[in-house]
Amino acid sequence: MPGPRKHLTPKQMKFAQLIVYGVEGSPITKTEAARLAGYSDASREGSIMTNPKHYPLVCAHISNLRDEVRHKYGISFEAHLEELGKIRDSKKDNRNLAAAATTEIARGKVAGYYIDQKIVRHGKIDDLNLDQLYERMRTIKEKNEKVLEAKELLNSSEESKSESKDMTVKISLSSHKKSDRDSTS
Repeated sequence: MPGPRKHLTPKQMKFAQLIVYGVEGSPITKTEAARLAGYSDASREGSIMTNPKHYPLVCAHISNLRDEVRHKYGISFEAHLEELGKIRDSKKDNRNLAAAATTEIARGKVAGYYIDQKIVRHGKIDDLNLDQLYERMRTIKEKNEKVLEAKELLNSSEESKSESKDMTVKISLSSHKKSDRDSTS
């Protein structure tokens, strides 16, 4: 069957959950998540599965899980910055401030606002010419479009599954009612 897969495998779903939730609440690396999900070449798979060009459905599922966490705990970027500002401006002793700041930063990490990565840059964005800048922006746009398309695909498949379950329940209820009528007559 040509073309990308239209659904996630159980290993991919487990990988996404491990990336978002970690192990026992502690964050883990992509390699560790891939190993725990059951991939033999964990270092390669952990890296490549978070690339929307290769695995847009996995990236979309990770994004959906992070959205659920943000919604569940009421975390928004603006509220996060506001809370950090309140901690900065408060006049409490330093120990309480450090604990409050650490807690709020941890909430931001859970929400996906902090990404631990190292980028080795050669040159500056100011050194790029206009064509190179447009090319860079086009690449970023394409990368994000694939994730958005995959999110729509995941959401539509989840909706169709819930609709088919509703239809199954309705059909079984209507057939149950018919059999009741038949037994009384």
